[in-house]
Amino acid sequence: MNRSTLSILAAGIGALALQTAPVAAQAPSCNAINGMLETRTSIVERINALGSENVDPRPACRLFRELDANGKTVMEFLEDNQAWCQIPANFVEGFREDVTRVAGVRDQACNAAAQLNRMERQAREQPSQSDVFGGPGLTGRFPIPQGAL
Repeated sequence: MNRSTLSILAAGIGALALQTAPVAAQAPSCNAINGMLETRTSIVERINALGSENVDPRPACRLFRELDANGKTVMEFLEDNQAWCQIPANFVEGFREDVTRVAGVRDQACNAAAQLNRMERQAREQPSQSDVFGGPGLTGRFPIPQGAL
């Protein structure tokens, strides 16, 4: 998973979160979205904290799954309460597109994490090169033969 994908997605999510001023509450339930969006912002901050080089896809996968679940929850709220809470249609559409982008990046991160786990498991299960050639291989240890030369 490259950093530019994470940066682009995080910037888009951050811009989307900044556009969301607290929803004017006509009913107590309309304020519920504010907490969901704060949670989303927190997840994006943790994604940004992963760093810029050699990002381990395993924590990225976990965080993008969390972000995806949050997006589905928010999307459900938006669809159910758009008219009642007077949420602009362009916000709902932009959020829907963001949820789709997050799902794509989540799939990339989780596929990379699965591949990394698979490669590590194969490396542990395969006999080492030292077993194949009858010596210590790449460990750097070469014992001195004992006995007569």
